[in-house]
Amino acid sequence: MFGRELGYFLTIVEEQSVSKAAERLFMSQPALSLFLGRLERQVGRKLFYRSGSGLILTHAGKCFAAMARKMEKASRDFEMQMSSADESFIGHLQIGTSPHIGSYVLPSVLPLFKKRYPNIEVLLTEGNSKVLESLIAGNQLDAALLHLPLKDVDADYTLIKQERYVAAFAKGHRAEAFMYRKESESRPFIKPEVLAGEDFVLSFPFQRVRQIGDRILRKAGIFEPRIVLTTSSVQTALRFAEAGMGVTFLPESYLKLFPCTHEPNLCYMEDRYGASWSFVVAYPRGAELSAPVRYFIQLAKETFM
Repeated sequence: MFGRELGYFLTIVEEQSVSKAAERLFMSQPALSLFLGRLERQVGRKLFYRSGSGLILTHAGKCFAAMARKMEKASRDFEMQMSSADESFIGHLQIGTSPHIGSYVLPSVLPLFKKRYPNIEVLLTEGNSKVLESLIAGNQLDAALLHLPLKDVDADYTLIKQERYVAAFAKGHRAEAFMYRKESESRPFIKPEVLAGEDFVLSFPFQRVRQIGDRILRKAGIFEPRIVLTTSSVQTALRFAEAGMGVTFLPESYLKLFPCTHEPNLCYMEDRYGASWSFVVAYPRGAELSAPVRYFIQLAKETFM
């Protein structure tokens, strides 16, 4: 079994449906069903069983899927290793990113990467941290732009940058009275304890940006913040903070992505609150990185040091 057939099988795994997989692969459903039947006869085991939620992998199917992902990764590695010796070689680089990180990092990195490797197609997969960690664990990505801590995968990573968080709240907010300055710092500081009892606009708990915000609040002794709005969009949270609806926390670099009409108060917090996150490029544990992947990481480090 080679690349195309592996792709058919893994698409069925991802879609949990032959019909949905066939639609994604631009195939007819009968043709894909015949392929699956032939594959199960070759393996000598049932690979799926049907449930109310769709096709579910059997034990044999899980083992076969793990092997298929390893073979798919090995095929990509071979392409990338060949591209190391011959920059005209055509290959693929599978990169995972959240939409926010990607819009901040990739416009600076990918043009430089394409100058070195013009014939390598960069394939982007966008998703939240949980999704990207799952894809790394399954060897379905060469690298992913993530923030620590990694929660759902044991992966290797290269640190790119340690980045501060800011607390954002509207001009005229009560907390302005507690802002203070430190020499040589570009922004004022605030102690999060003074925000106890205030309204907060935060992201969803599964988002890394929310997890850092929760850490700040816990370290400030605020264990049950009054959350008036939960949103998946950091930009939306910042806009509501600007409008006086509540306090939010966000990484400082995101301010470049979301300029404000009326800039709110933006305050640093002391190190003891854990008001920062580590931006990394993560990759499968023990992976032998090809020259293009190493170059991608090098560019990220040089651009954001």
